[in-house]
Amino acid sequence: MVNELTKSNYKTELEKNGVIGFVPGGNSMWPILKNRAQSVVVKLKTERLKPLDVAFYTRDSGVFVLHRVMQVIDGGYVMCGDSQFNTEKVKEENVFGVMEGFYQGKKYIEVTDERYIKRVERWYSHKFRRKLRLKLFYFSNRVKNKLARIFKRSGK
Repeated sequence: MVNELTKSNYKTELEKNGVIGFVPGGNSMWPILKNRAQSVVVKLKTERLKPLDVAFYTRDSGVFVLHRVMQVIDGGYVMCGDSQFNTEKVKEENVFGVMEGFYQGKKYIEVTDERYIKRVERWYSHKFRRKLRLKLFYFSNRVKNKLARIFKRSGK
């Protein structure tokens, strides 16, 4: 979900301080995390992650990603963004952080919060409803972007 590399090295900062905060970009974790709308708090990974944890890792290309653990496998994990269906295998050594919580407005939501856990479980338990909501979300984004381009060209 963190789609662009930045000048600061998240991994170095996390290893130095044990925790970092940043505003992730991208829609891969929608609806739980919204594009550039919420700050997340990530702590250094000190133990093996569990399914539904949100891992902070790097792809082989060096891009930083914040995605959910779908499955724990030998030597790593199977990851997927909340608004995606394609999974990817990630090596254990590429995962260096785990989301501890995020800000929704001024309210801090911890990943241990019961309402958060239920929301995530509900999101993943209804595959058909999830697919439908995602189609509507991406369709509305395309319409908004198209309208923005039209109005920008017309100078309004």
